Amino acid sequence: MGSKKEYEEKQRHGTVELPVGLHKMEYPEGTDVIFYLHWHQEFEFLVLTKGKILFTIQDNEYELNVGDGVFINSNLLHSARTVDGQACSFFAVVFSYEALEDDIHSPFAKKYIRPVLNGKYLLEEYLAADSPIGPHKELATAREGIPEIDEFPLRFRDQIQLSWQQEVIFWLSQISQCPEHELGPYELLVKSRLLSIWNLMYHHGKSNRKYRFQENASSERLAPVVAYMKENFAYEITLSELAEMIPMSEGQFCRVFKQHMKMSPMQYLLRYRILQSCRLLQETDKKIGEIANLTGFNNISYFNKVFLKTIGCTPKEYRNSSSY
Repeated sequence: MGSKKEYEEKQRHGTVELPVGLHKMEYPEGTDVIFYLHWHQEFEFLVLTKGKILFTIQDNEYELNVGDGVFINSNLLHSARTVDGQACSFFAVVFSYEALEDDIHSPFAKKYIRPVLNGKYLLEEYLAADSPIGPHKELATAREGIPEIDEFPLRFRDQIQLSWQQEVIFWLSQISQCPEHELGPYELLVKSRLLSIWNLMYHHGKSNRKYRFQENASSERLAPVVAYMKENFAYEITLSELAEMIPMSEGQFCRVFKQHMKMSPMQYLLRYRILQSCRLLQETDKKIGEIANLTGFNNISYFNKVFLKTIGCTPKEYRNSSSY
């Protein structure tokens, strides 16, 4: 096996506003490998809807039957293959920690996200559809505003008592009913379901007894750097001046920043600038060229290009869609 770096999936899922990707995949009979060994910065849930597969996460292998799911933490190598070439299908929900909490230094993230990211707190990887039901475990079944649930998973529709793993799969299945490439209109549903899922996963997780790494001063030292970027996003900010605030070499600073923020310093800055431009497009009648300048983009063509790539539409289309 080569270095881990070569197996990284660099594609970021979703948009800057909703960093969540939904993927629905089907494979015909005779398929062997579903996807090869890879890893990514985001979290991922996968639920099998047809067939049987062998799913590998690092050194652990799980046999998934219909309705079973897995959770893959950030940065973990994983792969999947069919059992005896059976036809199979699944849906996957891939999301950045930012879908739960934008600020990785917030009290919420420090308590519920960072321990999972750095391996101090372990969430269950295998979610069995036929998990034993615990005593007094109930699930509210109100579904106002939720897209109609189709054939999968029918057996959950009329159940009141579910195990916590089945609840997780239930919430995931509701996200799966959204249009695969158009989650934007369902943002409230998706985020609320992800928070419900994270609540269940976290409260059934456990501390990692083998955990030895302690978040060093580098993590907390990033907080003023991030604050500086947010306060000065409208001006030119260079990598060298950010690194000098720590102080670190530019290379070391980039490594530490990406380790804790799950993106490079410049990616973070670009993302923040786009978010601020979205706010100005919604709340003001300033011209798009002026908004580009106010958010740190000196070239309107570049602004339009970045906006389209991260939001999925042009600034003008975004403004029009935000008007009521």
